[in-house]
Amino acid sequence: MRLLIIGLLLLTITGCGNVKEEEMIEHLVSSHSDFYMLYAIPGKDKENSDSREIQDYYSVNFNQFLSKESLDTLLYGTYIWLIPGEYPGIESFEYVEKLEFNEFPSFVIFDSETLVFKSSNIEEVDEFLSAREETPGIKLRKEQEIDYHTGE
Repeated sequence: MRLLIIGLLLLTITGCGNVKEEEMIEHLVSSHSDFYMLYAIPGKDKENSDSREIQDYYSVNFNQFLSKESLDTLLYGTYIWLIPGEYPGIESFEYVEKLEFNEFPSFVIFDSETLVFKSSNIEEVDEFLSAREETPGIKLRKEQEIDYHTGE
């Protein structure tokens, strides 16, 4: 009987962690199946900074390292800083630590369901994004000939 109670307690505790991760992922995935979401993750030492401070610290616009083909695959045509506290379910750096990055900034890509790619190398990110199969949404975006680097 004691083992049954311990087993149920462990199952409940483990299940709660999964619910939190599912809730977090629900807020990070793309709202449109034709596009990805790309997040840049700052180092833990930037955990309590806002996105402007982080952008200033790294002093680089990662879009400059992404091809137009890659940017066309992103829902907003750009990356977003993933900062703990700004998204439900990501109140701490705990999720980022689970991804086991050794270098920062790092990058994660979500489709409309789950995490599909992670890397600390922006060239690898560009390679992954530019290899995406053309969806109807991406095709339409390509036809619009958006210049992501100048905003026109």
